[in-house]
Amino acid sequence: MKNIKRIVCLVMVLCLCIGLSACHKKNETAVKVGSLKFTSGYYACVLFFTDSEARSKVEEQLEEKGESTENINYYKQKIDGKSYVDWVKDETISKIKRIAATKLYCKENKLTPGEDESQVSSYAEYYWDQGYSSVLTENGVSKETYIKYMTDLSYEDLYFNHIFGADGEKALTEEQLTEELSKNYAIADMLDVDFADMEDDEKTSKTEQLNGYLDELTKGTRTFEEIYHEYNGSEHEEEAQSTEDAESKPLDEHATFIGNKDTDYSNDYFDEIYAMKTDEVKIIDKADDAGKILVVKKDVVADPYYLKTYDSVLRHAIADEDFDKVVEEYVKSLEFKEYTKATGRFNVKKIYYPETTSAQ
Repeated sequence: MKNIKRIVCLVMVLCLCIGLSACHKKNETAVKVGSLKFTSGYYACVLFFTDSEARSKVEEQLEEKGESTENINYYKQKIDGKSYVDWVKDETISKIKRIAATKLYCKENKLTPGEDESQVSSYAEYYWDQGYSSVLTENGVSKETYIKYMTDLSYEDLYFNHIFGADGEKALTEEQLTEELSKNYAIADMLDVDFADMEDDEKTSKTEQLNGYLDELTKGTRTFEEIYHEYNGSEHEEEAQSTEDAESKPLDEHATFIGNKDTDYSNDYFDEIYAMKTDEVKIIDKADDAGKILVVKKDVVADPYYLKTYDSVLRHAIADEDFDKVVEEYVKSLEFKEYTKATGRFNVKKIYYPETTSAQ
């Protein structure tokens, strides 16, 4: 009840505000794509998350240039050659068109999220309660609209899988997935030793210990399993596993899955580890004497767990560009109309963020 009263109070405050959070009629249409209508609240929701994305892009650009990311005037920046404000507005419309295209395609092909829709809805409710409620309400977005937006995003995976999934129209082969896995990912047993707060004599002691492990692993007198538990002061526990359980876990549970710099599993030492031979043992020195890593390279392709577990990651890595082209073509076939009287009420420069919270 307290939360409901709080939201009602916030909505009352919204009616007194000027800018992005300005009041709009309930269910007022802001954008129409094909047969789908999107309300002003929905537009405000997409605008907020697009602006958050834009802020991150600006920060990344400045970091790459070695410039300060403190007290940024985002509105003086450019993204992809466009002014910040124009980029946010154009990208918001582009995102809504894409959402419409994915929903309409799924409707035409009788594709439904099923249980996934319920899971996404629960996920959205959780994040609403964890903090999005205040910032989104301030920006003219209701809980119902936020949940609808999050649910709508789930249609894209249905669209993608209908084309590039295992049973899709342009299904990727196991050979293609295996090649992607072997080219851009790796697994390794890694014992990471951090030198932070260590005196020189302790660093020397840790280095000698790692060199001893390196020697034992190279000679085959001990396994990484034994060394891992000795170093961490733990004991290995054998567990009886069903065949189904075994298939859901990697053959080597100590192995770390890593990827190159262009993946979501980027690791600073990927190139050096990737270049190692299978079962080769090596000690990698961290930059700036930050520590050392004892590494045993493993074969990521030899364990079926990785091909199965990262199936979606691999498919998207291979086919995302082609999928984008498919969606873009579909979008072009849809009639589009923007009701500027509705969208014009929302000012990018007046998007609300709590002072203590950066855009995410």
